[in-house]
Amino acid sequence: MSFADIRDQEIALRLLRNFIEQDRVPNGLLFWGPGGVGKNLAAMEFSKALNCKVSKFDACGECVTCRKIDHGNHPDIRVLAPKDKSRLIKKDEIDEVNEFAALRPFESQWRIFILHDAERMNPTAQNHFLKTLEEPPGRSLFILLSEHPRMLLPTIRSRCQAVRFRALRRETVSELLRRDRDLPQDLADSIAEIAEGQMSRAIDLVDSEKRQVALSIVDRLASGDDPVEMAEEFSKFLEDRRKQIETAVKADAAADNMDEQSKADAESAKEERLALLAATVRRDIVEYLYLMQTWYRDVMVVDATGGNGPIWNKDVKGGLGKSRGGNSSAKIAAIEQARVNLDRFIPEERVFRDLFFALASK
Repeated sequence: MSFADIRDQEIALRLLRNFIEQDRVPNGLLFWGPGGVGKNLAAMEFSKALNCKVSKFDACGECVTCRKIDHGNHPDIRVLAPKDKSRLIKKDEIDEVNEFAALRPFESQWRIFILHDAERMNPTAQNHFLKTLEEPPGRSLFILLSEHPRMLLPTIRSRCQAVRFRALRRETVSELLRRDRDLPQDLADSIAEIAEGQMSRAIDLVDSEKRQVALSIVDRLASGDDPVEMAEEFSKFLEDRRKQIETAVKADAAADNMDEQSKADAESAKEERLALLAATVRRDIVEYLYLMQTWYRDVMVVDATGGNGPIWNKDVKGGLGKSRGGNSSAKIAAIEQARVNLDRFIPEERVFRDLFFALASK
């Protein structure tokens, strides 16, 4: 792969190429923008381009250096991401980065550190990282990836060259879905609109049943199913999901015959995996709410335009008429309130009961 494989990020790529061509690479780069639009891919390709043994201003993708980076085993490329239950990057991890950055590269021109979800550094970690950014050691490059850069200290942001990554064009997402998943045009277009230009989100919608679950809830409520029973059913569905997660974690934590050090490592891995999967359940809930919201958004478009407006759920637009009636704007507001209530730790079953009553209203 090379820069040419990164789609719809012409401005960001032009800036990165200029850094290489002018041999003026900053020690700190902040790649910011929505998730699933190519920030991580650009970071890896930039790392390859800087260290490639064959190509001067891009990655050849074939030399030993490029292959090592692709396989994640290059000694001069380090990737750091949040882990354990807190989902934070802590001071000890940043201290390791700082210590490693002080060394000369083993076999390449640049030693590169890629920090995923950089805003998840806790305050102490950010302050320790700032010291290294203020006096960067030699040819060490720090690439911070973030969807929420304002959560970083202003002093960190000021010492990094910001590179903005925009959402992909809907046409690009649709094209890639049709190419890689062999989807029909209407379905690919619908997923592209709903994913709002985020390729990773689009793939998740294709590979999971989230959209089918959300549309089933909307359809059943429009058909007159009992909101109370549906809230209980949906809460049980979420609880079953949590149990699956716990079972998977426990299955991987069998450490009965391990020595003490191995047990400690296994416990750390267990906590990291549990935190990741628990966060996945939380994101799933928010996604279900969002998918319901896109449906009522389309209902409002149909009501306002007679069906001639920009509908997102094109592949199932025939069912929009069934959901018409009632105040779609109020239903969208109820979905927003459900998000707020979940953030306030109100019991899920109560939140969904109130929500489903609001969505069932005529």
